[in-house]
Amino acid sequence: MNQLKTLLRKNFTLHFRTKQFWFNLYIPILSAIISILVAYKDNVTCYFLLLFICLNNNGVLRQSLVLIVREKSDQFKLLQQQMGLSSNAYYASWIITFFVLTICVSLIYLIPFIVFRLNKVGDGYLRIEMLILGQILYCCAIASLALFLSSFSKNYNKASELIGLLNVILTFVVISNFAPYPKLTFLGQLPTLFIPQTAFQMLLLSSNWLINNDQMFLNPGIYIICLIFQIIGYTLGFMYFDQVLSGSKKLFFLCNYCKQNTQIYTDFEDELNQSPNNQDVEPYQLYRPMLNIQDQQIENQGQPFIQVENMWKKIDNQYILKSLNMEIYQNEIYCLLGPNGAGKSTLMNVLSGLSDRSKGKINILGQSIDNKQFKNQIGICLQKDILYPELNVYEHLKFYGQLRGILDQELQQQINQILEICLLTNESNFYSYQLSGGNKRKLCLAISLIGNSKIVFLDEPSSGMDALTRQQIWVVIKQMRLNRAIIMTTHHMEEADELATRVGILMNGQIVTQGTPDFIKLNFGVGYHLQMDFQDQNQLLLEKPRIQVQLQKIDSYTSVIQCAPTSLKSVLPVNKIHLFHELLNYLEQNSQSKFSLQLNSLEDSYLAIDYQYGTQNIDLDVQRVFQQRPKIGFKSQLIGLIQRKLLVLLSSSDKQMRYVFPLSLIYLAVILGMQHSFLFVFFYLGIKALTSTLYVMIQIEDKDTKIKQYMYASGVQIHTYWLSNVLTDIIPSFIESLFTTILLLIYDVGHFRQHFFAVFFLITIFGVSMSCFANWVSILYKNKQGVYVNSPLLQFFVFFLLFFIIMLFIIQPQSPIGVNMIAMLLMIISPFAACYMGFAMSPILLNLAIFSYFSCILYLIIGGTIYFLILYSIDKNEYKQIQANMDDTDAVIDVQELTKKQGELETVHKLSFQIKSKEIFGLLGPNGAGKSTTFNMISKFDQPTTGQVRIRDIKTNLGLVPQFCPFYPTLTIYQHLIIYGTLKGQENLQEAIEKYLKALDMYEIKNRQVKFLSGGERRKVQLGIALIGGSNRLFMDEPTTGLDPKSRRIIQQILLQSTINNDASVLLTTHSLQEAQSICNKIGIMVNGYMITQGTLNELRAQLGEQARFSVKCNEGRKEQVHQTICLQLSQQFQLQPIFEYRDNYLSYQIPSGYFKLSNLFQYLQVELKQKQLLITDFSIYQPNLESIFAFYASQQIIGINQNLFINNEDQFNFWNTLRTITAFFCVLW
Repeated sequence: MNQLKTLLRKNFTLHFRTKQFWFNLYIPILSAIISILVAYKDNVTCYFLLLFICLNNNGVLRQSLVLIVREKSDQFKLLQQQMGLSSNAYYASWIITFFVLTICVSLIYLIPFIVFRLNKVGDGYLRIEMLILGQILYCCAIASLALFLSSFSKNYNKASELIGLLNVILTFVVISNFAPYPKLTFLGQLPTLFIPQTAFQMLLLSSNWLINNDQMFLNPGIYIICLIFQIIGYTLGFMYFDQVLSGSKKLFFLCNYCKQNTQIYTDFEDELNQSPNNQDVEPYQLYRPMLNIQDQQIENQGQPFIQVENMWKKIDNQYILKSLNMEIYQNEIYCLLGPNGAGKSTLMNVLSGLSDRSKGKINILGQSIDNKQFKNQIGICLQKDILYPELNVYEHLKFYGQLRGILDQELQQQINQILEICLLTNESNFYSYQLSGGNKRKLCLAISLIGNSKIVFLDEPSSGMDALTRQQIWVVIKQMRLNRAIIMTTHHMEEADELATRVGILMNGQIVTQGTPDFIKLNFGVGYHLQMDFQDQNQLLLEKPRIQVQLQKIDSYTSVIQCAPTSLKSVLPVNKIHLFHELLNYLEQNSQSKFSLQLNSLEDSYLAIDYQYGTQNIDLDVQRVFQQRPKIGFKSQLIGLIQRKLLVLLSSSDKQMRYVFPLSLIYLAVILGMQHSFLFVFFYLGIKALTSTLYVMIQIEDKDTKIKQYMYASGVQIHTYWLSNVLTDIIPSFIESLFTTILLLIYDVGHFRQHFFAVFFLITIFGVSMSCFANWVSILYKNKQGVYVNSPLLQFFVFFLLFFIIMLFIIQPQSPIGVNMIAMLLMIISPFAACYMGFAMSPILLNLAIFSYFSCILYLIIGGTIYFLILYSIDKNEYKQIQANMDDTDAVIDVQELTKKQGELETVHKLSFQIKSKEIFGLLGPNGAGKSTTFNMISKFDQPTTGQVRIRDIKTNLGLVPQFCPFYPTLTIYQHLIIYGTLKGQENLQEAIEKYLKALDMYEIKNRQVKFLSGGERRKVQLGIALIGGSNRLFMDEPTTGLDPKSRRIIQQILLQSTINNDASVLLTTHSLQEAQSICNKIGIMVNGYMITQGTLNELRAQLGEQARFSVKCNEGRKEQVHQTICLQLSQQFQLQPIFEYRDNYLSYQIPSGYFKLSNLFQYLQVELKQKQLLITDFSIYQPNLESIFAFYASQQIIGINQNLFINNEDQFNFWNTLRTITAFFCVLW
């Protein structure tokens, strides 16, 4: 019962905080107004009341359907089930929600219906109590039908369209009882068993409403029984099929409900031995275990929390995981590492119960995973942020806590503690959509902690977080480890090194090695890393040959490479450590570089393992294939955009079905038109109104996923974009016209047989005009959900039905010229009105040329042109790009006094910097500092409040890698590159694409759809799209987020090559300080919207003073002794200063660089502390790096500025929504 209350509170909150819910109230209000208008006009129009009395709750029904399908498709339901959600409470909550909302919204229609005595319209009289009883039963029946249909839907927009269309179509089924003449037949009454609309309408008619003839209907009690039967049947069907189709139950699970399942799990070997001809023997032959697998032997730690034996996972006939064996114990953090696409997230999903294994054995907390009894004991933080945009931070935690049955007092304590741990105290009242990417991850992490879970799954928990926040999260995760087992994935090797008690490296679906981080580094180590940073490139080139000579003295195979514009790097072998002293002496006495020496990291070991087991056909100079001058033209862009839309349509079976489905409805309209041609015209235009989203679905997808903004920013012209959409829509309009006119000819409907080509031309022009009109209507809504839910209803009720009724009233033979001019204006505004008049096929109707067939064609063309120009002007104003004069500077990108305000909050304050040719500018800052906002303004995704951004050749040279992916899920890698290559005028396009894909090890998957790519693979495709066509103004927002170390280094090298080969200027925002330090010429650090500092790495170091630092890793239990020894022996020689160290068993110190020699310090740490006294296991000596510089400035970030601003806005939103509702009710009653 507690879960039911929690879920009901959540469901109603989601509805009331969604703008569409309040907007949908116009449907019952408008239905009531139209009903009053048509009720007393004559004895024919009053029959329209049968339509409106069934459709008044269509809007709220669609909105509720969107929310329930969204919970399934976006994994809300699955996550909640894993955290203890009861199926009974889930189903009961949604059934009650649907029933209550549909009944309440219907009251908005019912009240004026009763006040204006519409129950007395026609020849009969309908009793009020029968009306109310019938309305309640109908609302419950239609809600049950919607719930039933939701079981078969994965796409909430598609489900919303389907129920809206079915609701209208099924309303007309009752006509079968009256055409061609009224009669009582079995076939006419049969739909009342299955169709709520028909049963409700027949109930009202049999109760003497509109018609007073008992011989035409059955007893009203029979129709009441039919509605009750539908409520029970559809509700049970919803509960049954939702479980079966989701995979949680088998098809005939009800038959086995009382049987006990004695086999909890199936061993892989047992299943193989069931048949000597078993087809699954093949995987053993194809996927034999890799040779030289090294696993660290661990001591017996008791019963493992998670035990996996010989587990396999198959997806689309391909084994993603193969013969996995692992054990994870209490108080352990087990970290999975591996390249993108290796199967880490799949393994996490299987272990957490979100996905089923194909074969093998998995025990969780000593029980088989099939028992599902462990779900209250686990917490999950998935790679995708599963958050309700309608709930704030506090409400999320409260909801999941109540879902787990935690008492209010204890829950409040847990929430306060978790908010503090996850640093979300100041954001507790922020809605999830208001949070930055890093804070969303914090919230997901906080949700996984609710209920004190014994096992916690963290899939890249620090993804999108800045360095300081990531370290804070590490502290949280370490605290979480006590009495728990934590399984996590990450691409940050330093994170794994710091947190993991054991590491498992997954490659090609197999764990190639596992052990402690020290075990991995010891067995796959490469040596010491010596890095030398110079003031400029000239100094580097001067000293490089001399340094190479000194390195040869240590080992003839040791080389030095340039890892950054002003940095050199070399790897020194461990077995020659006794010779390091002489090299360090030389650098101190003869070099002007600042150098550091560090033992190999876990990332180095990982790359060594990847070199052994991974692929090595990488060409780091692949960027040369895109080296050219950009060639963007109108013709190539138009061809590319048309090709894009056609490929999207042809690659998506879902979109194809949505085009084909209306053809079957048009066929029904033609059949009805055999009775009277008016019926065909009415139903045809109604169908076009309700299926109008066909014309906008790709454009809405472009807007919702920001693909349109991306294309505009990449050089696509606005008029070319919209022209390509209209031209492409001619093809389906042509097919529909041909289909409809042939049917009209075959069935000899009305006068259309004599006007075959006129009808064909009219429908074709109507389709093109509808393309522009529907796109104009879609811009009235801010998101695609609003378009799919409300746009068809708006077009049906207002632009079709209301305009249709107005035309019936005003078009009369003796109408004055002024009224006829109004009718002409209505035909220009609404293509439905013009098409309706055009179907008359009259040269001159009513003796007025303005109503002739050719005049209607002209109105369709004029209206379509007007809407096209409106679309063009709106986008031009929203995405305007002005090429400013840059003769006063040699910079390629010039940012001047850039400011951005969101409400009263200033997120970016007077930002100024320049980027020159062949320069990479790194923009750093903690979460919420304004980096992405700045990136969006510079990339033209957003407009600044004040200030200016000047970019040379902005219309042709821009290449973008935003955080979002500008991809169509159903298109392949190759198709995306072909499309964008055509748009940007790439020469030798196919050859260039093939070389790029081969170089990045993606050629074998070039025909794979984007929806099946890993995050890293998508990033590689994005980089190719940015570089294609010779773009050399590259703006990249965290381009390596989610990439494994190998892929990250490849992309970094490609960016460096772009600056050399193509004179590229690069703006790079990143949370990886190592990345910024490696490839950036200049670095800027943002805090609270201000650019606190900028300059080269050496200039930033100088701001902190000339200092050197060293860190030591202590042996277990010797940390205090090491500190005392170092202080005792070194503080007398140097001005030694301890600095804060967040890592366990580490100590760090700072020394003014003028007070010591690095060679002497190296000798002391290596010989004295490590070899003789055995106090430390590892050490590093380095100049102040970017991490320390960043930490110094980022600590000034103020958290939670003006948090009440958003809250006040939301309160204002709720207030206006309430006021809007009250006003609506007042208008209806008046």
